[in-house]
Amino acid sequence: MVALYDLARFWHERFVTNYRRSVVGSTSWLGRFRCEARARIIGTVGDVRDGVIGVWRVGWTGRLMGYVLAVGPAGGALSAWLGVLSHLGTQSVGSAGIATAVALGFGLFAWWGLLRVRLELTTDVIVMVNPWGTQRLPWSRVSTVSLGNWGAQFHTTDGFTYSAYALSGLAGGTRQDERFADVRRIVDAQLHRGHPL
Repeated sequence: MVALYDLARFWHERFVTNYRRSVVGSTSWLGRFRCEARARIIGTVGDVRDGVIGVWRVGWTGRLMGYVLAVGPAGGALSAWLGVLSHLGTQSVGSAGIATAVALGFGLFAWWGLLRVRLELTTDVIVMVNPWGTQRLPWSRVSTVSLGNWGAQFHTTDGFTYSAYALSGLAGGTRQDERFADVRRIVDAQLHRGHPL
């Protein structure tokens, strides 16, 4: 349960606090969410905050699935532990322990595969946090960007390709053309200028 608490605290500090800082003036939750989606996630070429040009995460359907995968089994484990309080016995404790292990497994999978995945374009490097690892790619090595099956693909001058899973249709649950257009616009601006923003 400590791990779930730490995950919830990290989520709150990372997203809610940054979200509140970046959105000023909106009063409704949905209004603030839409403002953040347009202002912070998509970003603009001239808007650089703390060296970060833009951050893209898995689409909202993928994030929703991640939260359901994390919270659903955790609710089942909580229910099992509440059952232990009313029917104390080794069998109910064993069942609650198994439910907790399953909930931790689903929570870790959701965090690692969907909720932690992101693409960050900074003034110095491109950071791709994928389920299979994190890559940092300097702007000087990038020649072009395209949209592939596994997300945005950054092609380097030495012939290698790096994928950003956050913009894959599989992770987002929908086509990513609109979000990719924003990434392409920023990458083209960076490459044509020849220096960071």
